[in-house]
Amino acid sequence: MKITHDPSLDYLSIDFKDEVESRSTFENGMIVRYDKRDNVIGVDITDSFNFFLNSQTVSLQEACRLLGISESTLRRRIKAEEIPYSKLNKKYYRFKKSDILKLIA
Repeated sequence: MKITHDPSLDYLSIDFKDEVESRSTFENGMIVRYDKRDNVIGVDITDSFNFFLNSQTVSLQEACRLLGISESTLRRRIKAEEIPYSKLNKKYYRFKKSDILKLIA
């Protein structure tokens, strides 16, 4: 088995077998690849960042929408350490939904 992730394309590929692809199907951001005997040989996930997101976290944009503030305001609050956050791939801000809801209340 071989797993490859390209963060610049946000694309995850999992190869189960080293076979020639005969056909593939695409549904809900997933590509399933088959060999000539219709056995699954691999799976590709487009937009893998969103595919694996936890429903308990929100993005920067969603946090802004929930709080009713602009991205620049939220970034200032992050810099002032007023809002707890984490970063995915050192690039994407993630916030616990519960922390954002506490700020709203």
